[in-house]
Amino acid sequence: MRKHLSSLWESVIDGVVDINSHRSRSFLQVVGIILGVASVVATFGLIEGGKRQMTRIYDETGGIRKMRIDNKQTTDATQTATEKASHGLTYDDSLVLRREARLVDIVEPTMQREAPVRAPGFEKTLEVSGVTWGYEPMYNFHPAEGRFITDEDLARSAKVVVLGSKRRDQIFGGRPALGQTISVDGSSYTVVGVMEKKEFYFNSANDNALGWMNDFVFVPITTMLNRMSGDRRAQRIAFINVQVRDVKDMDKAMEEVTAILRRTHGGVLDFEVFNRADQMRRMQEQGRIYDVTFLVCGTISLLVGGIVIMNILLASFNERVREVGTRKALGATGLNIMAQFLVESVVVTIFGGLLGVALGGAFTRAISNLIQQPVVLTPANAIVGLTFAVVIGIFFGFYPAIKAARLNPIAALRYE
Repeated sequence: MRKHLSSLWESVIDGVVDINSHRSRSFLQVVGIILGVASVVATFGLIEGGKRQMTRIYDETGGIRKMRIDNKQTTDATQTATEKASHGLTYDDSLVLRREARLVDIVEPTMQREAPVRAPGFEKTLEVSGVTWGYEPMYNFHPAEGRFITDEDLARSAKVVVLGSKRRDQIFGGRPALGQTISVDGSSYTVVGVMEKKEFYFNSANDNALGWMNDFVFVPITTMLNRMSGDRRAQRIAFINVQVRDVKDMDKAMEEVTAILRRTHGGVLDFEVFNRADQMRRMQEQGRIYDVTFLVCGTISLLVGGIVIMNILLASFNERVREVGTRKALGATGLNIMAQFLVESVVVTIFGGLLGVALGGAFTRAISNLIQQPVVLTPANAIVGLTFAVVIGIFFGFYPAIKAARLNPIAALRYE
C-alpha cells in the first residue's frame, strides 16, 4: 500500500514538474478555464443580485405574506341582475373578513378619491386615501413625525390627516407640519403625522421605484365614508389588502377569503384575489429563462477550455510517447501514468479556476458599475465556479490519461 502511495506521489510530482517545464503550453490551458469560470461566477452574481433586488423591494412594501383583493371589471352587457345589484368591495367586507378569517393577521381596506387640498400658499386637487391603522404594518410604512391613523380616529371619524414626505414638502415647505390645519374637500383637518421617505432604486439611471408612496394624503377610511362621501352604505372601496399569518397557508387563506367574500356578495364573484408569493414565483420562473441562458454561455466557455486542455494534453502525449514507454518499461503502472496526466489537467484547472474566481469578482464589480445595479458574489458562487472547473479538468483529462496509461511500452520505445 505504501509503495503504491509513494509511486502515486511521484506521479503527482512529475505532473507538476511537467507543468512548470512547459509554461507557455500550461498558460494556453489555463486561459480557457479562467474565462469560463469567470463567466460562470459573473452569471451567478447577476442572478443572485437580481433575486436580492426583487426580495428587497417586496420587503420594503410589506413582504410576501400579502394578498390584494381588487374589484373585478365587467361590462354591463355581460352582467346578470344579481351581479348588477352587487356593490363590489365595501368597507363592511373588510369588517367581515376581520371577524371571520382565521388564517389572516391584518385586513386593510383602502378607499381613494380626488379632493381639493388647500393650505396657506398651496391649492391643488390630490388623491386622498382613506385607510385604517393596518396600512402601516401592511406596507412596512411608518411615520417619521407624529403618528399614524388609530382605532380611536376610526371610531370617531376624526378629521385628521397624515401626509407623505413629498406632500408635506409641497404643502408646508420648511415650516413645521404637525398640528397644522389644512383644508381637505372643504373641511379642516389637523396634520397628526408625516410618513418616512420611501426610496428604492434598481439602478442610478432609474427613478425612485417607491416614489409613489411619498405622494400619499391619508385620512381615516370612516372619515372618508361618513364625512366626505355621505352615506357609507354601498360605498365601493378601491381594494382590500390582507396579511396572512404564515406564507405556507397562502393557498388556504386565498380559499378562505374568497369563500367569505363570495358569501357576503350573494354568490357573485365580482372581485379578484392576488397574492405576492405567486407573483414572486412567476417572476422567478420568467427569470429562469435568462438564468439558464447566461449559465449555458458560461458553461460553453468552460467546455471550450476543457477541449483546449484535452488537445494540448494529447499533443503533449504525442511528444512524450518514448518517455512514457521508458517509464512503463522501468516498472511504472498504468495508474501511475494516468495519475501524471490527470494531475496536470486538475492542477491547471484548479489554478485556472482560482484565477477565474478572482476575475469573476472583477467582472461582477465592473458589471455592477456599468448597469448601476447590485451584483452579488457569494462564497457559494465561487465554490460552484471552482467545482465546475475541476469537473471539466477531470472529464477532459481522462481521455489523454487513459490513452497514455494503455500505451504499449515496446511500441512506445520504437516510436519515432
